[in-house]
Amino acid sequence: MSFTAVVSGETAITARGPLKESAERVLGRLWIDQVPVRLASEDASLWPSAATAGVEGRPLCWPGQPGPGRAVLDRAGELRARARADGLTEVALLGGGPPARAAELIVRAHGLAAPDGRGALAVLDGPDPGPPLRVRDDPDRLHRTAFVVTGDDQATEVLRQVFAEALREAGLSPAEVARRFVTVAEPRAAAAKHATEAGHALVEAPAPTAFGALSPYALVPAALAGADVAALLDEATAVLPSLTRPENNPGLVLGAVLGGAARAGRRTAVLGGYPAALPGIARWAALLLEESARGRLTPVVQDGGMPLQPADDLFLLTFDGRPHQDDATVAGPLAAQLVVWEYAAAVASYLLGADPLAPAERPAPMTLDDGTGEPLFADGDPGRAVEAHTTVPALAGAAGLTELLDALTGLVGRGEHLALVAYLDPDEARGQGAQVRRLAALLAARCGRPVRVGWGARPPAGGNDHPDGCVYLLVTGNVVRDVPVPGRHHRLGMLQLARALGDARDARAAGRPVVRLHLQNRWAGLNRLLDSARGDI
Repeated sequence: MSFTAVVSGETAITARGPLKESAERVLGRLWIDQVPVRLASEDASLWPSAATAGVEGRPLCWPGQPGPGRAVLDRAGELRARARADGLTEVALLGGGPPARAAELIVRAHGLAAPDGRGALAVLDGPDPGPPLRVRDDPDRLHRTAFVVTGDDQATEVLRQVFAEALREAGLSPAEVARRFVTVAEPRAAAAKHATEAGHALVEAPAPTAFGALSPYALVPAALAGADVAALLDEATAVLPSLTRPENNPGLVLGAVLGGAARAGRRTAVLGGYPAALPGIARWAALLLEESARGRLTPVVQDGGMPLQPADDLFLLTFDGRPHQDDATVAGPLAAQLVVWEYAAAVASYLLGADPLAPAERPAPMTLDDGTGEPLFADGDPGRAVEAHTTVPALAGAAGLTELLDALTGLVGRGEHLALVAYLDPDEARGQGAQVRRLAALLAARCGRPVRVGWGARPPAGGNDHPDGCVYLLVTGNVVRDVPVPGRHHRLGMLQLARALGDARDARAAGRPVVRLHLQNRWAGLNRLLDSARGDI
C-alpha cells in the first residue's frame, strides 16, 4: 500500500510500507500543532532562532517563500542588462550552501552553457586552488565572467580578493573591476560592508538560511547567468496554495515522511535519481536536509555508494523514480520541487526538534595544528605516497592502506555511516570529484553502510556538529600550483590544509574516530586509494 500527494499535473510524493506508516503517525500531530498555517504565516514561534531574529528586526530567508526573490527581480534585471552590455556571459558564484547549489541547479535546468560546454555558472565555495585557477588563467573566460559574492566567511572574502587582483593584473581600471562584482548580503553583514567600500553593486537580502532556493542568494546569480527567474517564481507561487490545504499537501506529506522515518529510527535518507531526474537535485536536497535537520537526519546521495544490504535504519528516496522499487519517490518540475523540498525540510526539522534557521557557527580558526597526529606510515614511492594519520588506537597498528581501510570500514557499525570528506578539487571533469565518488562507492561496498561524500573546502553546514555514529575519513593533498592571497604571506592551499586540520581536531574532540590520508600526489594517491579499496570486492 502507498499514498500519494499531488502538487500539480504530474508532480507527486509517494511513500510505501514502513515510511507510509511512520508518516501517517505524525501527520495528525502536524495538524494539531497547526504547522502548515504557521509556516505559511512565517510564525516566528516555530523555532527559537526565528523568535530571536524577530526581536532583533532581522528578516530571515523563510522556507519556500518567493517574496524576497520577487522583491529583487527588477534589480537583477538591471544587473543582467549591465553585464551583457559589458560582454559578461558567465558567472562565478563565490559562496556556498543550499542557495548556491540551488542557483547551479536552476542554471543547469535552463540548459545554459559556456562556449566550451561548461555550465554558465560555476560555484566556487572553498579555498582549493584548482577552480579559481581555471578562471584566472583563461584570459577569455576571465574577460567574460561576472563575480557574484553570496558568502560571508573568510574563504569567500579571500576569493573575492584573488579575483579582484587578477582583474587588475589583466589591465582593468578600478572602476572596471568594481563593475565585475555583485554582492548579495544582509545589510549588516561584513560582505555588505566590503561591497560598499569597494564600490561593488549590492543587492540587499534577508539573513541567509538553508532555505534560500527562491531568495536573492540563488536568483541573482542565476539571473546573471541567463535563467528566467521571473518565470521560475511564477511557477513556484502556483504551488503555494497546495501547502495550506488539509488533503494532498505535498510538503506536509514529504516532511512527515522524512521526520516520521527519523523518529521511527530510520535516520539515514539515501537520495538517488534516475536519468529522468533533474541533474543535481539530489545533491541540493541532501545539503538542504543536512543544514536544516542539524544532524538528526543524515542524507546520503546515492552516487556516493549504496550499502550492499538493506537496513532498518535507512530508507531510499528517489527523484522521478520507479514507484514499485523504492521506499519513497518525489517527482515534478523544478520550481515545485524547490518549494516542496524546503517546506518539507522545515516540517521534518520541526518533528525532530531541530532549529533550521539557527545561523551556522563560524569554522574554527585555521591553524596547522593537526588533530590526527604524526604519520603512521607512508604507503607508496617517495613523492607519490599516501601518508596515513590517526590517533584511534584500534587503527594505529595498520601497516598499509589496505589494512587501514579494512580496519576503518570495520568501525562503521549498524546504524552508523562513514563520512568521506575530501579537501581537494571537487570538479567532476577537471578535478578529483569523480575519483572521490568512486572511492566512496568502493568503501560503501566494503562496510555495507552508507558513505556520505563531503567537500571539506566548504564550511560545516550546521556548525561544528559531529553526529553520533559518524566515522570520518579526511583526504588532503599537496598542491602543484597554488594561488597567493593578496596582501598576505600565505596561499589558498595553506588555507585549505589549515581548515582540514581544524576539522579533524574538532571531530576528534567530539569523540568521533578520524583518519586523515594525505596525498603527496593527488592523482597518483587517489588511484592508489582506489586500488586499495577494491581489494577482493
